[in-house]
Amino acid sequence: MLTFRRLLVGIFLFAFFASTNISAEQENHFVIGVQAFADYAPYSTFKNGEYQGFNRELLDAFANEYSYEFEYRALPLKRLYRNLVSGEIDAKYPDNPSWTQDLKQGREVIYSDPVVSFIDGVIMLDENHDKSREALATIGMISGFTPWPFLQDIKTNTVTVYEANNMDALIKMLLTNRIDGIYTNAAVFRNRIKLAFESAPSMSLNTSLPFLAGTRHMSSVSRPDLVIQFNQFLENHASFVESLKQQYGLINASLLHSNTQNILEKQ
Repeated sequence: MLTFRRLLVGIFLFAFFASTNISAEQENHFVIGVQAFADYAPYSTFKNGEYQGFNRELLDAFANEYSYEFEYRALPLKRLYRNLVSGEIDAKYPDNPSWTQDLKQGREVIYSDPVVSFIDGVIMLDENHDKSREALATIGMISGFTPWPFLQDIKTNTVTVYEANNMDALIKMLLTNRIDGIYTNAAVFRNRIKLAFESAPSMSLNTSLPFLAGTRHMSSVSRPDLVIQFNQFLENHASFVESLKQQYGLINASLLHSNTQNILEKQ
């Protein structure tokens, strides 16, 4: 009888500690929703199915600080936001209070402090920068991107949009004058030019045309505590974050002149 009781106690203790370990593992495991762009370097890329780039290094460093395990879940943008507000993902990176407001309506979304600035605008051949906005008839962009400053022009057929699956195709279209400009993220464009088109004619962001400038944040509905810890990480490791931004060539949007035509940041 004594042996049986000892056996029961042993089974109980084993079950207790096993469940405790599982709970601890679950508490330290977080699902982070990320953009499903195959190549959005320097921010992020997917190589052999693995999430890489500035975003990954930053988030991994944060996870290591708190001994967390991050599962990166890449989803199409609309599904990503639906999963954010429903709590199916613990947090989303990157995000911005002005992005996809319709899907966040009625939900309390918590945002971290700014991580990095961004600029989205029209890349043109430098020789064409003096042309007016009215002369902009065609723009190219990565499929799934939204040219917010030019939606009205597109609606009225003043501007025609051509989509491609990668930046290289768009750059080739610009170099052969098939499009007047590329609407994209300035850092993403700069990264690609350095890697594959250094000998091409000079191309750059035309700041005389409307563009978007803002900041990227972590967001969460279900885990505000994670966002608070992320803010603490950004503060405690500010020098690391700055060096990481320099490593990946991510400049601040504030470096642009104040008289350029920035409009409300959206996604």
